[in-house]
Amino acid sequence: MTTVEQPSSTEQPQPEPPEPQPPVAEPAEDPEDTGETDAAEDTEDEVRSLPANMIRSYGILDSDFFGPAAIGAGATSIGAVLNVGAGQARRRFINQPLDGAVVLERIHTYAATSTPDRLVERLASRPVAYLSGPAGSGRFTAALVGLARTHAPDRITQLQLVGDEPIHAFLADRDLLRPEYGHVVELSRTPEPEPSELAQLSNLARAARAAVVFVGPASSGQLVEYHVEHARPDPQEVFLAWLERWLRDQGRCIDACPACEQGCVRSYVEHCRAEHVRHLSANTMTDAVRFAQQFADLVPDDNVAADLLADRATLRGKAMGLLDAAPARDGFHHRRLAQHRRAARLAFAVFNGYPLTRVFEATGALIRRLDEAAGRDPAGPTVLEHSLDELLGDIRASAQGAGTVGAARIAELRQPELVRGLLDVAWHEYDTARQPLLDWLDDLVVTGDARPVAAAAGLLCEYDFDQIRRNLLETWAASKSRSRREAAALACELAVHNSQLAPRVLGCVAGWVGQPGNRRDTAVRTYATNTFRRRYPLDALLVLERAAFDDMQRTSNAIPVGVRGIYTTNGAAVMRRLVRWPESPFANVRSMAGRCLVQLAEVDSNAWPALLRQTDKGELSAADHAGLWPGALLNPATARQAWSVFERWIGLAATDQDLAAVLCDLLSHVLRGGPINVRARFYLRHFWRRSMPGNPLLDTIDDMLEGRHHEH
Repeated sequence: MTTVEQPSSTEQPQPEPPEPQPPVAEPAEDPEDTGETDAAEDTEDEVRSLPANMIRSYGILDSDFFGPAAIGAGATSIGAVLNVGAGQARRRFINQPLDGAVVLERIHTYAATSTPDRLVERLASRPVAYLSGPAGSGRFTAALVGLARTHAPDRITQLQLVGDEPIHAFLADRDLLRPEYGHVVELSRTPEPEPSELAQLSNLARAARAAVVFVGPASSGQLVEYHVEHARPDPQEVFLAWLERWLRDQGRCIDACPACEQGCVRSYVEHCRAEHVRHLSANTMTDAVRFAQQFADLVPDDNVAADLLADRATLRGKAMGLLDAAPARDGFHHRRLAQHRRAARLAFAVFNGYPLTRVFEATGALIRRLDEAAGRDPAGPTVLEHSLDELLGDIRASAQGAGTVGAARIAELRQPELVRGLLDVAWHEYDTARQPLLDWLDDLVVTGDARPVAAAAGLLCEYDFDQIRRNLLETWAASKSRSRREAAALACELAVHNSQLAPRVLGCVAGWVGQPGNRRDTAVRTYATNTFRRRYPLDALLVLERAAFDDMQRTSNAIPVGVRGIYTTNGAAVMRRLVRWPESPFANVRSMAGRCLVQLAEVDSNAWPALLRQTDKGELSAADHAGLWPGALLNPATARQAWSVFERWIGLAATDQDLAAVLCDLLSHVLRGGPINVRARFYLRHFWRRSMPGNPLLDTIDDMLEGRHHEH
């Protein structure tokens, strides 16, 4: 855990908890379900997100921040979509403290311009500023760098206003600003704030010793007293700064250094400056950062570097040529070869990074679907007819050697972002291929890891969301197959990165939240992904809490994994809700409290267990904290993990008096007699004494248990 939510003298308004609802059984038969299950049902429920490199291959840089705030007529946000709460309880804004480590990373990789200096100068005269610049120009990072000079890097929060009200409608809320925090508010293309609104907000910020920076498009000129025009950094310098940062973070030698001290990193960065950076075709700083991440992942040589820096238009042009694969001569055999090439190239791109066996299977599956759509009888499998090089052309990264003995060969695109161009061309230039493409993805989703299939479906959402939702997302979400439900969730994870598409994606997922069974499980899996729980943490928490009532979640890991992900940056908000769960009249919720607790107990914050850190800081009282443990310690499903947690904590506290004091305070509330004390005495004698024979804290625990024994 990098940080726990900073305590504030004023609490952010929280939505009311959902009304308790009894579990609703899944209907015996879903009319939209094929009834198909898959082999994954017999394995552990591994809740997954799309890998960052897969998201980048679709031309998307995964962000740690919200998108632009939805303010103005017709604006839509996650809070508005879910209609969280009602009346006075409805949350009207999200005030999300940023991870100080993330802010520091932005500072250390900032390509210097005059913007932060001018912003700090403006904030010195009044605590509100309007920073203008085109989207993708680095304006948000510049705001963070400036605010980090007026407030500490771990005292910056992102403020997102929910709904379509003007800014002045939020000013009466006394909890709008966090005292002694710098606030950044990114605006979408909406009418800019009025000077009178910023004047009122300045008074509020000054009283709270806070600062607010609005980030938006070019100003009309009426905000002259607040306006700072952003100076765009050089994308080449942004690329080089991030490249060096990521290479150093990887901590690996990228050359054949006898005793590597990372000098090879500096040499490679300077080589890129001299030879490759001139090929950079970055329209935004986001593009520059994404290209830097690709270089850090692949460390390309001179033959590949220029290809990796190709812009989207160039890649689409190449994709056009790759799918225009018909040989010069006509005839059945040559038409089949052209079809085989198209199928192989699409399959290779979608399954980039996966074993070639999946490429071969996917190629055959696509040819069958294309034949079916054309009314042709499926051609039988061919043996040794075409080599992979003949089918793929030059899209492979390189001719691979023997590789690791016993390991499958891996598909590796020379240009990872070519997958976007190929799917774009296949969808828009070959209109009769659309339904076969969708059927193909549906075929593949239960044949193995669903992530590459889901990512392709997520991209297609940009081209025709209604059709993808109708043909794939809704069917997958309602399916009894876990792989299909996972695919629906992951497709939404990729699609929600598109700011113009996000409201429709959120609306689709909100519809699943309201339907118990398979669809709600899909919604839970969606909100448990890295993207959703990071961008919409409090709304994700509400969805996970609502689903905790469902019998279907008793053995699923989606809620514990999702809650843990939200906890890492929203610890206080998570615990405010979790402490209520053990008192629920529903067994599923009480059991889920214990399953979430043992997940959170593994998280550390500055060398302490994060839960004990919160108790020490007063964010979580010892009594409330203790109230969570009986269910976890006595439930057979969680008992072994829960008692292991205390063994770990006792070991950590042996050399830390402050930690020991907090832990003993907690144990004094937990060890109140009954079955817990019986089990504690057993673990003390048969496990802890043996594994930690010299730990002085064990004597203290023994005394607690003896004292409770005599009391009873």
